[in-house]
Amino acid sequence: MAKTGLGEISGPLLRVAGKPADGIRYVFQNYVNLVGTKRENADLQKKLDALLLEHQRLSDLEQENKRLKAILNLMEQRPKTMVAARVVGEDVKNWFRCLIVDKGRTSGLAPKMPVITPKGLVGQVVECDRWVTKVMVISDTNSSVDVYVEGRNSRGILEGTGQNPLKLKYIRKNDEIEVGDKLITSGMDGIYPKGLATGIVTTINRNKPGIFAEVEVIPFNNFTRLEEVLIVKK
Repeated sequence: MAKTGLGEISGPLLRVAGKPADGIRYVFQNYVNLVGTKRENADLQKKLDALLLEHQRLSDLEQENKRLKAILNLMEQRPKTMVAARVVGEDVKNWFRCLIVDKGRTSGLAPKMPVITPKGLVGQVVECDRWVTKVMVISDTNSSVDVYVEGRNSRGILEGTGQNPLKLKYIRKNDEIEVGDKLITSGMDGIYPKGLATGIVTTINRNKPGIFAEVEVIPFNNFTRLEEVLIVKK
């Protein structure tokens, strides 16, 4: 009877005593599973980051191929008069806003040569070293470009402001010009050849005092993101 009694008593005790162990085992297993899931998520995140990086790299390569093809197409039109160069830096000293490109006198470059991209005018060469060249962009405050309003009889001087937008000066209030009009070089300033796209008219204010309208222009090129340019030999 005592044996039976002990069994009857010890059974519930063992079951009760076993519950904490089961709880610890449950927590431990869930912790292991949590750690495993966390590691799996980390691995998946690494794979996702790698895929995103590869996608970005392929996208960048595609954009670069498009730019280089456009540059090549322009060069093929005038193979002996253009030099392709890569933008390698900027110089904003002495109130000039200049790009530094990786071609210089050894490539036949010289000051006052126009610099372009397939989108249009960038600026002109202002200083040449043996291996590198400084290009003053048309947004520089020292820059002025004689331009026509494409398809109209209006002509003015596109001046840099040090930033965007640029100013189109000497446009009379009654001149033919509208927002959205495209500006092209006139060739009359002796630096830039005729017909180069420069920018698009974004604002016209005919209400200011005087005979001239206030006209703002956004250049076709984004000078902070240029990677390749073409220098036009004279």
